[in-house]
Amino acid sequence: MATATRFGQLVRERGWTYERFSGHFARAAGELAQRCGDRRLGSLAVSRATFERWVSGGIRTVPRSAVARVLEHLFDEPVSVLFSRLDAVTRRPDPGVWALPAPEPVADDPYLAAVESFRRTDRRQGGSTLYPAVVHYLRTTLGPVLFGGAHPGGETAFRAAAALTEMAGWMAHDSGRDALAREHFTHALRLARGVADPSVAANALVAMSHLALQSAGPDQALDLARTGLVALRGAAPVPMLAARLHTMEARALARRHEGPGALRALEVARGLLGLVPAVPVPDWVAPFDEAAFTSGAVWVHRDLGDLSTATAEARRAVALRGPERRRSRTFSQLCLARVLLAQGELEGACAVGHELLDACADLGSVRITQRLTGLEQALTVMPRGSRNTVAELLTRVQDTARHRRLLFPGVPDGSGPGGEQSPP
Repeated sequence: MATATRFGQLVRERGWTYERFSGHFARAAGELAQRCGDRRLGSLAVSRATFERWVSGGIRTVPRSAVARVLEHLFDEPVSVLFSRLDAVTRRPDPGVWALPAPEPVADDPYLAAVESFRRTDRRQGGSTLYPAVVHYLRTTLGPVLFGGAHPGGETAFRAAAALTEMAGWMAHDSGRDALAREHFTHALRLARGVADPSVAANALVAMSHLALQSAGPDQALDLARTGLVALRGAAPVPMLAARLHTMEARALARRHEGPGALRALEVARGLLGLVPAVPVPDWVAPFDEAAFTSGAVWVHRDLGDLSTATAEARRAVALRGPERRRSRTFSQLCLARVLLAQGELEGACAVGHELLDACADLGSVRITQRLTGLEQALTVMPRGSRNTVAELLTRVQDTARHRRLLFPGVPDGSGPGGEQSPP
């Protein structure tokens, strides 16, 4: 029996025929294929009969796996919502509750499917809303499998547990709880010891390096990144993870004012990213794409005092972030605004500032609130003659930061290191 769904509503609102939908679907599939390094995604298509059945609401089963990923990328909504009854969707007041899609099979493994499902939802919502669900899954599903002797999952379960524990660490970090994040990252490294593949441990080490750069300092961050690179020598090549580790190495060296070494590490990372499309990426490895690399390059050049290059990289990072990556795009825009202010380009900084404020009011990330506080402080100390230019933006930043502190309680600290890499 036909049922009105969100998918049908969106298609009708946009006036899409099958041909127009197919064009948008192909574009989204191509973007996703490039971002994930999975060429198979780019060849996906939806038949006319399937499209018409979806529009009419004659749903037999919800789209799964790769097709579901493309649909979620295209509409920026989970398939569990796109193909739910329309009246059921409109009755639900809290998107943070219903936007979590059910895990989908990844290589027929439910644990790695859960990793991918949580990861996709985290990109859209931010870690503050999703963190309890990830911890609950670790405790109630993976915990008994790993340590309770029930339904042993072998190495796959340990890989998923390490990946999700690392993800929980990023979410805690995103919520402003760095001590808790450190505990999660350390525990993820312990779980990785139950896995033969060294890349699982290297994935945890790069997260620990990032956190160390913002707290313990560049020396510890550099040591952790290089430990991860050593671990990878005993594993099958994982260019994406190696690129991420070399980027962290570059950032740590830049903070130590070791310019030649930092730029060399950055070039090695850039070269490794070029190899990503040709090498399969393990499910437990956190994504790291050109946009994330470019964001890291911004901080390398800024810390080395090359503001012109930092600005160019920051503009590129914003351009590479699609609308479905609101949080990452907001971090890139905050970075660009600060670099433009440092160069005295007030009008450009204000234009970027207004744009990012339009998008970030409800993003679940305490770190965004912290960076807004930092932007507010930077605007407040601008020379007296420039106050008229920044006055409107300053007022909006203050209002938005106040609003976000009510929604996402934390202790904003805009004075810390500015390096941003979004939770994967």
